[in-house]
Amino acid sequence: MSSSTGTAKLSFHVVSLFALLMFNLNTLAENRHLVQTDSWKTLTGETKGPSQATSFLRDIMNKSRITALSVAVIQDTRVVFQEIMGVVDPKTQKPVDTQTVLRAASLSKPVFAYLVMKMIDEGVISLDQPLFQSLEHPFVDFPQYSSLKGDQRYKLLTARILLSHAGGFPNWRRPRRTGRLDIKFNPGQTFSYSGEGYYLLQFVLEKKTGKNLSQLAKEKVFKPLDMTHSSFLWESRFEGNFAVDLRTILASLIRRTKTEANSAASLLTNASDYAKFLLAVLNGRDLKPETASILRKPQLRVTGKALHNLEKPDTTLNEDVQLSWTPGWGWFRSLVGEALFHVGMEEGCENYAVLFLERKIGIVIQSVSDLSRRISPMIVKELIGDIYSPFSWMRY
Repeated sequence: MSSSTGTAKLSFHVVSLFALLMFNLNTLAENRHLVQTDSWKTLTGETKGPSQATSFLRDIMNKSRITALSVAVIQDTRVVFQEIMGVVDPKTQKPVDTQTVLRAASLSKPVFAYLVMKMIDEGVISLDQPLFQSLEHPFVDFPQYSSLKGDQRYKLLTARILLSHAGGFPNWRRPRRTGRLDIKFNPGQTFSYSGEGYYLLQFVLEKKTGKNLSQLAKEKVFKPLDMTHSSFLWESRFEGNFAVDLRTILASLIRRTKTEANSAASLLTNASDYAKFLLAVLNGRDLKPETASILRKPQLRVTGKALHNLEKPDTTLNEDVQLSWTPGWGWFRSLVGEALFHVGMEEGCENYAVLFLERKIGIVIQSVSDLSRRISPMIVKELIGDIYSPFSWMRY
């Protein structure tokens, strides 16, 4: 064998070993999220790194009754940290991985609002046109909304009003989907957090396009943003990798996500995917500049004592932060600038997302939890230096 032949074979083996090594390292990074080299600056200017953040989150897991936790941090144009830990099912002790999805609950709403803004850019619907004019037959002609026909205030409802929780609806009718729906307040004047408002807008959008929410979100949001582990409707690929506690009183509602997409509550995702959405909001991706700005512009001051408190406002508790709502997000002003936030908390899960617009830093938290100990305030403070989020108004 010539020396040149031997050298060629040696080079081939070296290249092959290098390729194998890189494959194993990439696989390890994909499956365990252990290979992270980014660091980031918090709102207080402190430098944080992935090992420090992961250690803190593990400590939170050990001290709290949490079975699964997914967290991601964004800064400027990048996801600088992402971690998922815990188990899919406490009974089997199957560990979570990068494919695991969790229930987003009301973190669904900002994603739907972003979808609506894209449809507005495409001319499918209008932000301020009365919704009853959007369809060939007004939505009150359909059985689901026939109870509104006797109240002419339904003609005031628009996409902007519903996305800003100013439609005058309760959060949900009782019984859900079949109960009578009434307008409690004059549309456009009073903040009243309402999943029904989002669901009505979903109904109109589906009738207008002939596509269901799951199809629209996949086409307009998830595929363009490479959110490969997100869906408003259950998919077979999630089987065995959906971290959720089905022992709660919401078990029937959770099971319903297998058959019914809900713009206000049914999103299945994880923090790594949701972080891509946060970046899109932060940077106005795939939206006209004027449309992107609408998502960040306060539409309605929130003067109530708490998120679900429907008593007549008699407090200026949040006057200092100018607590408001945009079409899709809560909004407040802090010492470090304006911020968008949303909570997604119900029995069995605690989720929170916040974006500080001027500092260009944000975080999303998803957890499977019995809510015996609220974890979001601790995590946002430690990982991004957020001491400003209005957790007391959210009844933390």
